[in-house]
Amino acid sequence: MQLVVTAIILWFVAVRLIDEWRKFRGTPIEVHPRWGLIVLSCVVVLTTYAVLVETWRRIVVGWGERLGFIDAARIWSVSALVRYLPWNQVFQVGAFAELARRQRISPAIAAGAALINTAVNIATGFVVALVAGWAAVDTLSNGHAVLGVTLTVILFCGLLALPMLLPRALDAVRRMTGRSVDIGTLPHRALYQAVVGNLIAWVLYGIAFQLFVGGILGAARGSTADYIAVWAVAYVLGYLAFAMPAGLGARELALVDALSVVGLATVGQAAVVAVTARLWVTVLEIVPALIFLARGTRRRPATSNLRDGSNS
Repeated sequence: MQLVVTAIILWFVAVRLIDEWRKFRGTPIEVHPRWGLIVLSCVVVLTTYAVLVETWRRIVVGWGERLGFIDAARIWSVSALVRYLPWNQVFQVGAFAELARRQRISPAIAAGAALINTAVNIATGFVVALVAGWAAVDTLSNGHAVLGVTLTVILFCGLLALPMLLPRALDAVRRMTGRSVDIGTLPHRALYQAVVGNLIAWVLYGIAFQLFVGGILGAARGSTADYIAVWAVAYVLGYLAFAMPAGLGARELALVDALSVVGLATVGQAAVVAVTARLWVTVLEIVPALIFLARGTRRRPATSNLRDGSNS
């Protein structure tokens, strides 16, 4: 069943990648890649993934479970494949729960940690985008950026209060459904670590994106803060496009608009960056997951043979 689901996801990804590659090939702009910068951007992205994995792992550990980094990376990476299915947020939570259950981790805690980390990621993404791109946001909103900042700060404060609000929410679920959800109390420290981890991840994403743009276009004009803001806005908007596989289309449109409005690229250059960035991120998300799946497939025969031998 795991192989069938993986094959379906890879089919979705292949179709999307072929379509994006055709768009890229049809773009009239001449591109001279600087592969050194592109490789360095890949290293920074993989480092970002490591930060996000550790952030999610710390929430799970804070809830009283025991989970090593490698096992957490496997769960996180394989679950990321589900992003390429429509309505991926629903399926991804289920993937976290099932893969965690195989590691003898509470499915409720794993799924809850994934939901909390996602909420923190979106909230911190808005904060980072507004802070890093304050000048551009203020210009585009005709001086009304303060309203957006106010709403974001309120959301951020709500997240910080989540350890106190979560028990009440679970109690409300118990009263409505008649079933108790016993996942313990989430320590404040775990949530604050999630906030810090996601803030670091957004900064690393922006640095990686700046390196990637420099590798694709030959040079990356503008400041690192501009690239952090552009990537955060595009990524969050793509994530909020629930029905689209991995935010396909929404993220690219946001990237093209943001890069051209901020003045980091022309519309044509922004289109090239948007298409190639989709290829870039997709490959970096899929390859680690496939490596973990391949390692898991190779281990199973040896494990089953050992059990057969012990039984005999």
